Amino acid sequence: MAEGAYIVRHIGEFSFIADLDFAKEHSVKYEILRKNVQECNRYISKILEIPLASKIFYLERVRYVEEHPRTIEKIYIDYKKVPGIEEMAFNHEPLYLILKREFGLEILQTDEEIIIVNANEKEKQLLNLPDGAEVLMLKEKILIQNYEPLQYTEIISDPDFYRFKSEMSLR
Repeated sequence: MAEGAYIVRHIGEFSFIADLDFAKEHSVKYEILRKNVQECNRYISKILEIPLASKIFYLERVRYVEEHPRTIEKIYIDYKKVPGIEEMAFNHEPLYLILKREFGLEILQTDEEIIIVNANEKEKQLLNLPDGAEVLMLKEKILIQNYEPLQYTEIISDPDFYRFKSEMSLR
């Protein structure tokens, strides 16, 4: 990867803000692996607070930075809030911009958890990682108006791709 090509996330900052700043300075593109409308399983229905087997939009894509695969994104969205989204392109623009422009959905809050896990075979292959590699997994729940769940995302990345920074001011 090019020297310095990583995202700096300030604790408490929405992830898409860091992504937008990063995309201004680097070549970013997406490869769509899968996109469809499907029934949700118990895990996703619980997170999105929708009935089991409700329709969700599922998007899986790889983000390339400077031509190198850096993240795998798995996105689950409550389909009743975004009908027709499966017909849209997701190759060049952040998803939250599409949600705002096409559906009028404003993100109110994100809840995130960050963990380090062992990469599975698919992740190692897609991200060109060696055997035994660990990856950063960011789990994110996005809430919209009235704190309603809209989206659940899992982002798998090479740990070198993100830097986390916390700043505190007493004034």
